[in-house]
Amino acid sequence: MRSSESLAKISPALVAAVNAMEGVAKTTENDGFKKNGKASKYATLADCIEASRDALSANGLCVIQGPGATNTEAKTLCITTRIIHESGEWIETDFDMPLTKWSPHEAGSATTYGRRFALMAMLGLAPVEDDDGNAASGLKVEKNPTVNVHPEGPDWWGCDGPGLSAAKAKEAGAGVEMDDWIGEIRALTTTAEWRAWCASHNEKIKPLPKGWRVQLRDEAEMMARELGVDMNAKG
Repeated sequence: MRSSESLAKISPALVAAVNAMEGVAKTTENDGFKKNGKASKYATLADCIEASRDALSANGLCVIQGPGATNTEAKTLCITTRIIHESGEWIETDFDMPLTKWSPHEAGSATTYGRRFALMAMLGLAPVEDDDGNAASGLKVEKNPTVNVHPEGPDWWGCDGPGLSAAKAKEAGAGVEMDDWIGEIRALTTTAEWRAWCASHNEKIKPLPKGWRVQLRDEAEMMARELGVDMNAKG
């Protein structure tokens, strides 16, 4: 794994984004693998991108992937995945995909397959059953437990769930408010100011994308530590 010289800005952004992501829904049936006459399901590259896009965007991150040089001796195709922060900081890794034939079709399939697994590995994503399919069959599947135990839930802003999509939040002008709010939090100088700010902004923060709520919580917690605030008594 390689990275830019500094990780000061991408690290907290990536932590917030990853904690805001749920599992990847397995939406596509694989007719080649059946159990009791029923096709198994798997998560596609599109599913992985969809599961991560909002949280990445909300935290100023994006992912670029592409095939690199082939190793003719080992018969592998290198897939490079780079996570970039809007500051210019980045983290990347390579994933070698084995090839049995030297053909455009196999190279294309290996690229898609490699991108899917590399993206899930880089972002800590795990596949889960599709909710709609489970509802239709009467099955109950647990959500990714790492999401449910994250402290950004009802214990902090009094809400849980994904909230608005990043796109809808930005359309409503919340992106500008986010920048203003972060600046306001960092300018707080007393415990009373901190408590008043949290109380006056709580209802405005509840509908925001989960990744944004996490970021605001992290900023508030960091300032609370500097001011010596008892965060458990926020309300």
